[in-house]
Amino acid sequence: MLARVGDAFKCKYPEWIDLVVSRASDGQVNVMPVGWSMIASGSPHLYAVAIHTRHYTTELIQASGEFVVAAPSAAMADATHYCGTHSGRAGDKIGPSGLVLVPATETETPLLKGAVYNLECKLHSQVPCGDHVLFIGEVVAAHVDRQAGHRLVNFGTTWACAQIVPGTEYRL
Repeated sequence: MLARVGDAFKCKYPEWIDLVVSRASDGQVNVMPVGWSMIASGSPHLYAVAIHTRHYTTELIQASGEFVVAAPSAAMADATHYCGTHSGRAGDKIGPSGLVLVPATETETPLLKGAVYNLECKLHSQVPCGDHVLFIGEVVAAHVDRQAGHRLVNFGTTWACAQIVPGTEYRL
């Protein structure tokens, strides 16, 4: 049945939520949630995120040439929501959100404590995509926190944990 593209796009949920961490030249750290993200290559290890051209994060990544992708745990849901509803241009999001930064090993952009994983990325390339820019980062370091718990997933109007429900899995 023929449908409006916007209605078809809504059928893609659930989708992973990632947090993109970026850093200004003055050291201010910005965090924004994204849903449009993916592994772009296994060799070399590349990860891509699509960010609107007008977002502050776009400016910061273009200026610094790096970013961190963090997968928020369920415990980070309130902080994720806060970062998605406030602009880094208007001021600090880290303190008010309750996020905790930890030093990275290969980038100046810090990691997020409590995230399921953090991927340190050096900007490999960027591709204009209409009203978004697809930033492709080479993953230069990866960090996993096995104690972080389940990963946060966007179900369209609800966020929940990603976990296997017995009886619903398909094993390969």
